[in-house]
Amino acid sequence: MGEEFAGEVVMKEKRLNKAHFVLVHGIGGGGWCWYKIRCLMENSNYRVTCIDLKGAGVDQTDPNTILSFEDYNKPLINFLSSLDDNENVILVGHSAGGLSLTDAIYKFPNKISLAVFLAATMLKMGYVTDQDIKQGVPDLSDFGEFRDVYDMGFGLGQDLPPTTLIIKKGLQRKIVYQLSPQEVILLSHSIIIFDSKHGLYDHSGFDTGSHAFAAGANSSLDTCTI
Repeated sequence: MGEEFAGEVVMKEKRLNKAHFVLVHGIGGGGWCWYKIRCLMENSNYRVTCIDLKGAGVDQTDPNTILSFEDYNKPLINFLSSLDDNENVILVGHSAGGLSLTDAIYKFPNKISLAVFLAATMLKMGYVTDQDIKQGVPDLSDFGEFRDVYDMGFGLGQDLPPTTLIIKKGLQRKIVYQLSPQEVILLSHSIIIFDSKHGLYDHSGFDTGSHAFAAGANSSLDTCTI
């Protein structure tokens, strides 16, 4: 009896070690955010893919050209599309990465064996309806007025809605990195460069995907790309 149980445990561990984890970053992040846990997982023989959503990480897309959530989430959707029909992955999304997970779950239910929402946004339909948009944007009013919390870029012109947002540097420790060690905060600050003249987030080697919203020229501020 004991030998059979031990054998089952070994088999489960072997199957788990073959699992493919796909990690999706959250607000102001990129695939780089997972560097510590990725090393630990790969050293334990797990297969790990860290997605850079559009305009994040090493993705070179100009944030001002990302005008919808569907466009922003394309890297994850394209990656899942490229998998073999019989391949399953475990999706892990942090913070607003939960919006990306929900979108993927609806589109690829047979390719996702498990979805893990890690302190992540969970909306029934993902980011589709007006209510989703309202609920999917974090309420940071405790930290001040909108302009007090965010630095904004107006890639489509000053008279149109902002195309990029980033939480002000002085507030990032309180809002984004409140549980992170100092070295992570220094890392994030060293790779985020805000160009206020053009409203872009330039990159030192790579971009962090710090933009939080994108709005079309004829729309209100209605698409979240955290």
